[in-house]
Amino acid sequence: MPEDNSPALSWHPPQSLLEIAELVLTGALPVAPGIVEVPSDLGERLDAGAAVTLEDAEGTPVATLTRRGSGGPVGTETVSLPEFTPLKPFTHGPARAARQTPAQVRAAVPEGAAVLAVPVTGLLTAAVVEEVRDRARKAGHHLLWIAVAGAGRKLPLPADGLWRAVRDVAAGSGDPAVPVAVPRLTHTDDAALLTAVARGYGATEVLTPEPQEGELHPAFAREYARAVPPPHRRGLTLFFTGLSGSGKSTVAKALAERLLDHTTRTVSLLDGDEVRRMLSAGLTFSRADRELNIRRIGYVAAEITRHGGLAVCAPIAPFEAVREQVRAEVQQAGDFVLVHIATPLEECERRDRKGLYARARRGEIPDFTGISSPYELPVDPELRIDTTGITVQDAVDQVWSLLTERGYLTAP
Repeated sequence: MPEDNSPALSWHPPQSLLEIAELVLTGALPVAPGIVEVPSDLGERLDAGAAVTLEDAEGTPVATLTRRGSGGPVGTETVSLPEFTPLKPFTHGPARAARQTPAQVRAAVPEGAAVLAVPVTGLLTAAVVEEVRDRARKAGHHLLWIAVAGAGRKLPLPADGLWRAVRDVAAGSGDPAVPVAVPRLTHTDDAALLTAVARGYGATEVLTPEPQEGELHPAFAREYARAVPPPHRRGLTLFFTGLSGSGKSTVAKALAERLLDHTTRTVSLLDGDEVRRMLSAGLTFSRADRELNIRRIGYVAAEITRHGGLAVCAPIAPFEAVREQVRAEVQQAGDFVLVHIATPLEECERRDRKGLYARARRGEIPDFTGISSPYELPVDPELRIDTTGITVQDAVDQVWSLLTERGYLTAP
């Protein structure tokens, strides 16, 4: 057989694929789901029998991925299955400290004991918890509470909160119970896949609680109150977008100053020009680099928001798809408000203090937004402001009214 002299392949995949790999390698998932989305160029190499090294967020090689064999995960069929080989220990992912391998869980359960596994993906009422305990007692089953933990505040509870609630429920029952955290997968809502994971942890029976109305169990009520603070305590990103010269930076700076006088929370201003000189130094004004610049701003804003701060951003951000990516990332951590400074191009050119528009029209500045590169109008911003003929304070007042109406400025 001829030698394969092609270069080694490495890939930093989505966290969901790393989670699948970890579950397969620990034995919690008997076989990897057949649907593993990879970039087309890597997919062709995989289909040809090559191996790809999977790297975590720090670039550590944690496993290799190959595609061989046939068959599929529970209830499905596929002609090509992913196979994983371990390299380095997995260290990322939600509720990392609470994770255990199936072997560790089995060691905590008496040999031969029947195990009722309860995968928990959301909030549980006190009545549901009691029903589960009752069922386990009557059948003589050992309870295995599984916190199916995921990242982002779009879930009913964040990973750490869900784990704490499940752990406290297991500890407070007075019955034989073991809590364990597993990652939330792309196919988490697939009951067959959840059942397969539970059985990988030694379950003889699996019960997935259905959402119900009623009073939350105290452990879940406590974590829900912690995870969903009122608007005036939540982190927030105010994202201004508009043409050069529209007034977005001026309005953003004036708003940030007013916020500093009103709130005890941290207020961070991420102005487009200043970010360009520091965070994005070295980037060009090609479309790819402009998109990367906005994603960097979004990453920093999301971290500020995650810790309860107020991020005020003022880049041009001309492309709708990237603005929506930033919105999605920030909303995993807190709230997001998009303000379109919709000052017409003619007015922006009239105000141009730096002479950029004139240079762009002469062809001296390529890919200049509004002249030789498009500005895509926001589809659904929370607020549009045309600063033509109004004062800076008038514009700030409009933003302030929106923030007050939504409860962000109710209290310091």
